[in-house]
Amino acid sequence: MSAPKKYIDKRIANALIPKAQAKGMMGGLTSAVAKQTMGGLWVGGNAWLTAEELSFEPNALNRHYHLNPEDLTASVRLVDVTDVTWRKGLVTSIIDIETADEKLSIRCYKSKAFADAIRRAVEAAKAAEARP
Repeated sequence: MSAPKKYIDKRIANALIPKAQAKGMMGGLTSAVAKQTMGGLWVGGNAWLTAEELSFEPNALNRHYHLNPEDLTASVRLVDVTDVTWRKGLVTSIIDIETADEKLSIRCYKSKAFADAIRRAVEAAKAAEARP
């Protein structure tokens, strides 16, 4: 995945990736503990908001230090989003983007503003789909 040509907003972010597995001796243990306690590993990269989707792509460092770099990307079609919630985090706060089938959690700086932009984009995408 590469950067979209047209986007509404972009953030350096971390995404909670359930399938992420760190490399190395401690990777298996770290991944198991993180999956048990948090539901996956927080992976660093970029979150892109377009008129059609919210996508996440890991940075080069995370692609290098994970066993399954192809499983580190995530995307959600905006017309499928059922809820966008913001919650307080330790250093950066978290945005949960939910659909009927999945939840994508991302954390970034200025997350309230990003959550608001996602909500507006979801409304616009659904309105555009509803037009004849």
